[in-house]
Amino acid sequence: MFFLNPAYLWASLGLAVPIAIHLWSKKEGKTIKVGSIQLLSEADSKQNSSIKLNELLLLLIRLLLIALVVLIMAEPQIKKNIQNTKLTYLVEPSLLKNKTITDLLEIKSTEASFRLLKKGFPEFELDDDISNSNEIVPHYWQLAQEMEVIHSDSIIVFSNGFLKGLKGKRPEINANVEWIIFDEGETSEDIIRAVKKDDNIELLSLVSNSQNLSFKKDVIPLNSNSIQWNITKDSLKINDEWQIVEATIPLKVLIFNDDKFNKEATYINSAFKTISKYINQPIEIKIVERDTTGLNASRYDYVVWLSDKKPKEVSGKLLTFYPDKYASSLVVEKPKSNVFYLTKTLNSESIIDQHLAEQLIHTLDFNTGLNDAILQKDKRIVAKEELQPIYNELKTQKSQASVINISKWLWLLLASLLILERIVANYRKQ
Repeated sequence: MFFLNPAYLWASLGLAVPIAIHLWSKKEGKTIKVGSIQLLSEADSKQNSSIKLNELLLLLIRLLLIALVVLIMAEPQIKKNIQNTKLTYLVEPSLLKNKTITDLLEIKSTEASFRLLKKGFPEFELDDDISNSNEIVPHYWQLAQEMEVIHSDSIIVFSNGFLKGLKGKRPEINANVEWIIFDEGETSEDIIRAVKKDDNIELLSLVSNSQNLSFKKDVIPLNSNSIQWNITKDSLKINDEWQIVEATIPLKVLIFNDDKFNKEATYINSAFKTISKYINQPIEIKIVERDTTGLNASRYDYVVWLSDKKPKEVSGKLLTFYPDKYASSLVVEKPKSNVFYLTKTLNSESIIDQHLAEQLIHTLDFNTGLNDAILQKDKRIVAKEELQPIYNELKTQKSQASVINISKWLWLLLASLLILERIVANYRKQ
């Protein structure tokens, strides 16, 4: 046994407190019988007398209570020696539905151990119910750092090797780990957004396989036989899946300019009209010159402020003129979210050479809310060499002992002794 906080053991000096209390002995005083007690006042029949231990049972319980409190603060640990397994298989949970994997694992050695590739590496058996396997892609490199705690001579990891599972810096580990990546070779096509535009439905689909990710747009009539509407007409069913249909909401843009920025306002207005036609998204543009009386900029989704005056409060995105001769592009994003700077005055050459419309379209972000859906459907994988952590050749001695914290058992014993102490004290009237 060892202690995580051995300094707290000095608190055991507190054991002297109950001993001192119990050394202060009391004994019954002498009782003198008289004929009448009318003129006598009541007095305690006990008096302090000699120094000796009394109430030994109660003293013992109180000593144990203090000792337990000291031990709990010191956090005692017990080492338990364990035997390394020769081989451990780590399997990504979603692969448990793959018959090829389960058939391969059935021919395993009887001395092998099976664990899931997730936090804590829980053990499992091949005959366990796998219908509710966790579909969340694990963080491969984070788990790779934790593999060193697995007591195994060799570790084999069966993984999908998804690109979205790589986060952070490639770790260095000192564990004998072999990664095997399974590529199912299938291409999936999933609808991630449906938008109603006039008499049609525009469907945005994500097409993904192990190598590529792309998007596809399809336009189908509202009365097409290939779709099925729900009762409220706000969702449709395609390929046995329900998809919410979003209404087309025009983007409201306000352009405010002083006389000195008339040219910039004209170019930016034309750029927004080009964007609207290119992406087939309605954009309502309002141009206000000089006078800001009664102007409520917070009603607009996007405000272009071309003036030396301080911009008004906005609720959406803001593009304001802020010259910067060192800027590499016409539009740059400010560290503050949803604020952008126009870094140069505009002319007919700069808007073409530096792609003003393309830079503006990146500030609009029409696909807000699709990141989670894209991440979920992304099936791109990485090569084994890209997934493999850096192996640290320094030979370090792995601990062959498992540490058990016994504090929780001491808490239970402490609670029991507290109850016992109160019972004995009340019975002995202490």
